[in-house]
Amino acid sequence: MSAAVSVALLFFFSVALNEQVTEGCRCLQRHPQQDFCSSDIVIRAKVIGKVSSTVPGLTAFKIQTIETFKQSDKKRIQVIYSPQTSCGISLNNGEYLLSGQVQNGRVIVDLCDLVEPWNQLSQVQKASLSMYQKGCVCEISPCTGESCLIEILQKKCLLSLDDEKALQSVCLPGSDGFCRWQQSS
Repeated sequence: MSAAVSVALLFFFSVALNEQVTEGCRCLQRHPQQDFCSSDIVIRAKVIGKVSSTVPGLTAFKIQTIETFKQSDKKRIQVIYSPQTSCGISLNNGEYLLSGQVQNGRVIVDLCDLVEPWNQLSQVQKASLSMYQKGCVCEISPCTGESCLIEILQKKCLLSLDDEKALQSVCLPGSDGFCRWQQSS
């Protein structure tokens, strides 16, 4: 095999492998209410620090739950896990808003979940957390351009991701059963 072919193959494989790594964790941009509704748990927690993981491939963090916004069972969460992949998270000690999925009795949090330092959330965002559960019966659908101007009377709110007003609102059902954006207070 010639040197030129070898170099070309090395370049191709390095680009292909690099693409896999950068594409390994792809999260769709969503409204925080969508993240809330699709999660098994949503909590405000104080991260105490990283601890030894008993599960291969997962990093473990010891936490203290401060406030629970959504949780199917009432077990006290003391440790959360994150994959040791490109989707994994790294947490410093401090307070966070965290969402995640429960798998085999463990809370798993990754880059596609809500992972926000508590002190960086606005008062509106904090107030919205107590309202999101009521809006989980509504669907939030992305829209672009003129399609965002169509008023849809159903269990759906339209969202343009550059719409700051919607990002500071909650999609809730009204007394007529139709969903619409409402300002959180």
